[in-house]
Amino acid sequence: MRTLWHIAKKDLLQVIKDKHSLILLLLVPLLLISIMGSAFGSAFSNNASVEFMVAVNNQDSGRVGDTIVKTLQGTNSSFKLNVKGYSTSQQVLQQVENEKAVAGIIIPTGTSQRLQDAASKGQTPNNVIQFYTRPNSRDERSTFTQQLVTSVINRQIDALYAGSAAVQQVQAVCQQPANTCNYATIKPEAISKTVGEASQTSKNISLVQMLTTGSAPKSNNFDQLLPGFAVLFALFGLNSAASTILQEKEEGTFRRLLIAPVPRYALLGGKLIAQFLLTLLQLSVLFTIGYYVFKLNIGSWQAIALLLVSTSFATTGLGMLLVSIVKSRRQLTPIVTLTTLVTSAIGGSWWPLWSEPQWMQQIAKIGITAWAIDGLNGVMIFGKGLSEVQFNILGLLGYGLICFFLALRLFRFQEQSA
Repeated sequence: MRTLWHIAKKDLLQVIKDKHSLILLLLVPLLLISIMGSAFGSAFSNNASVEFMVAVNNQDSGRVGDTIVKTLQGTNSSFKLNVKGYSTSQQVLQQVENEKAVAGIIIPTGTSQRLQDAASKGQTPNNVIQFYTRPNSRDERSTFTQQLVTSVINRQIDALYAGSAAVQQVQAVCQQPANTCNYATIKPEAISKTVGEASQTSKNISLVQMLTTGSAPKSNNFDQLLPGFAVLFALFGLNSAASTILQEKEEGTFRRLLIAPVPRYALLGGKLIAQFLLTLLQLSVLFTIGYYVFKLNIGSWQAIALLLVSTSFATTGLGMLLVSIVKSRRQLTPIVTLTTLVTSAIGGSWWPLWSEPQWMQQIAKIGITAWAIDGLNGVMIFGKGLSEVQFNILGLLGYGLICFFLALRLFRFQEQSA
């Protein structure tokens, strides 16, 4: 054990001497996480909503125009529409062209009457509302607004059709020979409006009572981002550790270590301990600063600590395995980069793992990232305890052991040319 520590101590002293690399190892992840957290805060926060402006020119004096405007002004958990009314259609177009408004809506004069007349004749009108966006726009905010307006129009048409059918039924009853009706007292507009409002009200009745139980998950944008990017940079750190071993082999230092009475497993084990401590230091600093500065919802510190330890061990074991496969530092960089980017992309560092197809979620378990992110998100966001993430911890520890034993088997302690 003393031999392992001496080898690890030598590698740690070499890293400490290069203070600039050590500072960058800690500052670069913090800087990137801060930028990403600020930029995508509204996308990951449970309480935040995207606010944008919609320009409206309501020329209709009837119920349809007022209903559209009131619906747009309503609240939504994901979007907050800032509805601004304009007196002319040209002003609406200018707001959209200048990109001040995401969408422009023009409700022409007589829209309500036009729908009423079409409903009385059993017809379906086309192009009732004018909806303007920028050319080739794929903005989800404009899509959301368009769907909202379309749903309002469809509800209004359904209501008008129901009211028109009621008026026709009343008139049909009055025309029966045995019935006498004062046609002056029949007001089609009033009947249509009453039946239409009743029809809309009935659609809002729900036969299922929606209830909740338990506590709601607490999270902010940094709870989503920091674990993913912390694991991402831990994997990128493999490049420096692995290149140190390859450099020693190229310069002949490693050959002198082989002459010493040191077991071969101790050579790799000591370097594994050094890289493990550096990775654990990096992850611990990121999560500690994240807790005090970014207000992370840690949950169980015990579970988080064991997840960080097991993640550091698995990452280091993977680094040892990569070093045993490549022959030179020139080969190392692209392999580490490719491994890091692929496993991070499908493992949940950049987007939630559950948003991926089921087959991709299964493939993601080949890498370290999915095991680590699933456990960290479970503790920080969903409030899981140690017993609920122990499978992730054991999986990471097993991952690291398998990689280390494979590295011990495949590692070329002495090149054939030596």
